[in-house]
Amino acid sequence: MSEVFLGIDFATQNSRGVLIDSQNRVLARFSHELAPVVSGADGRLTQDPESWLVAGRYLVEQASAQAKQLGARIIGMSITATSGTFLLTDLSGTPLTHAAMYNDGRAGSPLARAEMMRAEIDAGETLFAHVPEYVISHLTGTPLKSVSTDWSHAMKTGIDLAKGDWKSAIQATAQSLQIHLPSVVAPGANLGTCTLGGIPIYAGMTDGCTAQISAGGSNVGSAVTTLGTTLVLKVVADKEVSGPGFYSHRLPASRWLAGAASNLGGISFSKFSADIEQWNEKASAHGYASHIIYPLVGTGERFPLANSKMSALHAGEPTSQTDEFRGILEGIAFAERLSYEILGAAGAPSNGELFTVGGGSKSHLWNSIRSAVMNRTIALVEDAGSDLGAARLAHAAYLGSDIAASLDSFNSSTPEHVYPDKKDVIYYEDRYQEFLSLCKVGTR
Repeated sequence: MSEVFLGIDFATQNSRGVLIDSQNRVLARFSHELAPVVSGADGRLTQDPESWLVAGRYLVEQASAQAKQLGARIIGMSITATSGTFLLTDLSGTPLTHAAMYNDGRAGSPLARAEMMRAEIDAGETLFAHVPEYVISHLTGTPLKSVSTDWSHAMKTGIDLAKGDWKSAIQATAQSLQIHLPSVVAPGANLGTCTLGGIPIYAGMTDGCTAQISAGGSNVGSAVTTLGTTLVLKVVADKEVSGPGFYSHRLPASRWLAGAASNLGGISFSKFSADIEQWNEKASAHGYASHIIYPLVGTGERFPLANSKMSALHAGEPTSQTDEFRGILEGIAFAERLSYEILGAAGAPSNGELFTVGGGSKSHLWNSIRSAVMNRTIALVEDAGSDLGAARLAHAAYLGSDIAASLDSFNSSTPEHVYPDKKDVIYYEDRYQEFLSLCKVGTR
């Protein structure tokens, strides 16, 4: 009987599961919708956590049935979810609140949100649980108070990654609020056995980390750019790095996933999205943009420029819509290069392979621009996703305690490489310097 692994991803609107074999080949995928996120006038964004349980059980059942049909046995699984999403329960694990989402606007940190939520309920001592702990408690039949969190999902709540445990100040604040925080373990730790099929459950990491793992980024110096609605970057480093707009997750045993997210991305050219292939063709025939732009569509930027009041920056004006579209693609590529330079200066150099995932990776024009601007080869990943990364993490955990070392042996599917055009490299170097001058305006 062959051995297979299951990864489950709890996103914002739906959950996904993937089954892989010991060669990390995808065997089957499943999905289940989650309850809608409800917004409030005070900035709250909440979700019914019961939908996590329904979805989790469904995905395990579907995966188990598929494994049986394939003559296989699931020997490990892990769960990934959005960073900082949590709920409060009583000491028996019964929810006292709906879950506060990772981007809930009532306060700037999970524990501060928890304090506000406690003020709305009549309760004594309460348990604090991120998505994985709550789901794992029900899948294993283990009391919630006995289920540990991993230091990745708990990082935004207040983890000291150097010691792999709660920060002393966070622990003290929680105690003063009569909130019991879960014990902390490393990603990959065995958290129990699922009552459905007797599957060992290993502690996971957040969806951003598992997305990077799925793309193949685990070697020191390798990097992953996600070209989605926004631009997300992660670099594997041999030490923790942080700064304005970026921070690191710890990948056991001795590596760090330094990451950042920009407000630039697909959202920057959303008005062209309906006919994106046509605009790509026009912009390719058009040639270089006549202007330079930092293409924000709203107010505020996170990275590479940290400025909550910043808006789009322009040097020159587009001569046509095609020129405008081309300028946006170039502007995002310039921002990506600046981002990696900032991360490199902080101690996370991306001198290894650069993987690319997300919808934008399908644009040959955008990839050729990015490759020339950064003067480096780009590897386009055929199949990636947080669910796949969670399955690979479960496989690595099954193999041993050094997750990073095990992940090194997994091959990412890279069907295509994009190489920099020498003529474009020379041209864009001068334009990039102009872009840097433009950025100085945005940091004032």
